[in-house]
Amino acid sequence: MRPISTWLLTLTLLWASAPAAPASAQDANSAPETAEDEAPGAADVIAEEPDVLNRDAVAYNAELLDGLLERSTQQTIREETWAAALGITGGTIMLGLATWRLVEDEPHSQYSRGLGVMFITLGMTDLTIGVYAATRIPHEKRRLDRWARAREDGITDIELAHFEGELQASHEHRQGERLLVRWTGLTHALAGVLVLAYTPFPDSLNRKDHVSGYVIGGLFFAVGMATFATSFRDTPSEKAWQDYNSRKKPMPGHEFQWGVAPSVSKQGAGISFGGAF
Repeated sequence: MRPISTWLLTLTLLWASAPAAPASAQDANSAPETAEDEAPGAADVIAEEPDVLNRDAVAYNAELLDGLLERSTQQTIREETWAAALGITGGTIMLGLATWRLVEDEPHSQYSRGLGVMFITLGMTDLTIGVYAATRIPHEKRRLDRWARAREDGITDIELAHFEGELQASHEHRQGERLLVRWTGLTHALAGVLVLAYTPFPDSLNRKDHVSGYVIGGLFFAVGMATFATSFRDTPSEKAWQDYNSRKKPMPGHEFQWGVAPSVSKQGAGISFGGAF
């Protein structure tokens, strides 16, 4: 009987102590649950931090781009107004000189007629450029209008990237125009050199024609070289793109880069890949 009673007493004690174990286990599990309840709050803050930085960068870059677009548009309109006035005035003057050389009843020489042909060629070029500059609407103005409408609705990072691309395209477009102006100026300077070089040779020219040849050649050379020199100055759109690149705030995010390189050894050859995440 003693062994049986001993076993019964043992089972009774075990049964009595059994509820305490789940209770302690429940208490132990309650702490992780509390930690889990708090953990998502910290994780949300960490997850939202790049979004906050992204919004700050978009707002800063949009404000920077707003001022640069406004300034470059005003300066471009001002420069194109001057270019139109100079082109139309210069072209009209050269066409007048050409008419004077070509319609005279008794031309002094073939050299005089040659000057008339040169004047009418360069004059038509300058007049065409002047009229074009006076009548066209700069793309910077249309871009500024679209930018103002986008800003009213709230600019997004995608829209900001779109206008950044337009500013870069404008930078490249104006670079090409500067090259055109540069070679046009060099052509005018070369025309002036030719006039100066050939003016002394015709014996049939009187003193007045010699003087006019030197004056016209000198003016062509001076204006052409001045135009050639000023073509090395950046346009407002080019300056705006350079300023934006140097002052903009980088957008947060991960970048992926990869590369491929040949691999050669004594045992063979192949291609190696590398990447950064």
